[in-house]
Amino acid sequence: MLASGLGFRLLALAAAVSAWALVAVGGVVRITESGLGCPDWPLCNGEVVPHGKAPAIEYSHRTTAAVVTALVLLTAAWALWRRRSRRDVVVPAVTAALLVPGQALLGAVVVWLELPGWIVGVHFVVGMLFLAATVTTAVAAWTGTPQRRPWSRGFVRLAWTAASTGLLLVAAGAAVVSAHADDACGRQWPACNGAFVAGGSDAAIQVAHRTLAYGVAALALALAAGAWRGRGPRLLGTLPLVAVLAQMGFGISLVLSHEGSRAHEILAGLHVAGAGVVWASLVVLALVAGRPVRKSPVGFRFRPHVITGGAR
Repeated sequence: MLASGLGFRLLALAAAVSAWALVAVGGVVRITESGLGCPDWPLCNGEVVPHGKAPAIEYSHRTTAAVVTALVLLTAAWALWRRRSRRDVVVPAVTAALLVPGQALLGAVVVWLELPGWIVGVHFVVGMLFLAATVTTAVAAWTGTPQRRPWSRGFVRLAWTAASTGLLLVAAGAAVVSAHADDACGRQWPACNGAFVAGGSDAAIQVAHRTLAYGVAALALALAAGAWRGRGPRLLGTLPLVAVLAQMGFGISLVLSHEGSRAHEILAGLHVAGAGVVWASLVVLALVAGRPVRKSPVGFRFRPHVITGGAR
């Protein structure tokens, strides 16, 4: 049974899309170094309407966050009101709502403490978990009551492995942000400062991030191959691979581009937005794949007796 009609499904979808937009806008704030464009909170330089490029960019992030907050809280309230029996809808919807104040507080602390790297990284990871909660709510609303689906057990395990690895990749990306290790390998790929990894701890963090990206790419390729062989949903099974390839293209181009150039800023923004797409696509695929159909024990099959006539 679908959750509370088309209105709720569209609301849940809007919340998920807006949560992704918030991740993308947050990336623009970081890339343009506009995080302190509004040094006070909740006002911006003591004003309701900011003036200047950096304040406008930072305030756009706050405005987007306000829209996301309204959509997420409304989704949670509607789920509790109309679909309390649907735990698959209520739990992620309420989880997303509960993450709102914590994420807002982290954002305020980032401003108050003037962008400490580790808090910026935590803020990013929590933002991705928040995105996952909204995506989970939307998937549950659009796919109906959870049930076993006809995909192979191997494909389902692979989908959840890919999602778990994707979370590690998100955490590694947050570590890169925290350590300001974006350019730790210079303008080199796949090498790092003339070797596999050279240049100290920051370079090691960057290489760890790249290695996890290669792992996610390999898993996405295996998922796409399995989907096209009929072991999983073909379209959704291919989506992570498309997203990963695009994301790797952005990342490699970002490394090779000149820092400070317009192209570098645009690629950095696309890379952050792409991270949200990759993560969301992995979460959606794992959720849609669901649980595999359990096979009956070997050598045992239940066949009901059918009475077609008199005794034999």
